[in-house]
Amino acid sequence: MWRPLLITGILAVVQLAGSNTGIAQEFRIRTTVYHHQPQIDPTIVSRSVSIFHAEKVYDHVDGLGEVTIFEPARKRLMILNESRMIKTVINFDEIKNVLNVAQHQTQEYIHDQLKVQGSQGKKIASELQFQLEPQFNIQFENNKNLLTLDSKLITYRVQCVTPDQQDAVETYLRFADWMARLNYVLHPYTLHPTSRITLNEELRSRKKLPIEVELQTRMEDPLHLRAEHKIHWKLDHKDRGLIHHWETLRKNKDVSSITLQEYLRNQFANLRK
Repeated sequence: MWRPLLITGILAVVQLAGSNTGIAQEFRIRTTVYHHQPQIDPTIVSRSVSIFHAEKVYDHVDGLGEVTIFEPARKRLMILNESRMIKTVINFDEIKNVLNVAQHQTQEYIHDQLKVQGSQGKKIASELQFQLEPQFNIQFENNKNLLTLDSKLITYRVQCVTPDQQDAVETYLRFADWMARLNYVLHPYTLHPTSRITLNEELRSRKKLPIEVELQTRMEDPLHLRAEHKIHWKLDHKDRGLIHHWETLRKNKDVSSITLQEYLRNQFANLRK
């Protein structure tokens, strides 16, 4: 449940859909996500690494036994699960179609909730409608490099940095956009991706990268997460070894290709065990 919030770099980390960008940076982002609760110390809920190389991104969350490979030039993502020896390819259009269906179903549910007598139905409808069409009060403190998107339901506070490699901003944010969408497809009961994509647009317009993202929600199930991002502008021997390992694995004939629907069914079955 934490993944979409984190990679979107939060939480969730680019919109390289065109071939005219000519981007070939190599860098690595290590992300640690903390869960904050009243009166106790924050707990780590996720650690991950995102390796940017040869116009691809290899995103690996510790303990999951799988890597997501983002391939914008081919307009697709691949989920490669080493422990189960399976892989699934998800095209951008497939993600868009799933999101369109989900949005239509959510709008129908909102309509049904508005028919419910009393305030609870209206409250649920209002929260869902905000997720689909978020409206934020936006403030950027230039002297602190601090971006805030505030509302009654969702607040983002983002510590930013202006990188020397300006192309890296778009590279990272496109990845963050698509990972936010993918994570909602994989985990539809998490926060809708639109608010995170709105945040990414604000970062994009200011040519900033996030180095810390704090998210607070004040909905039915309140949530307070904070993601720390450490950017390394050179890949090391370990990074290249991981890339070689994953590229070799994806070509392994013993790795079975399955559809997105089969992947989701397997995921649901594993959760029930």
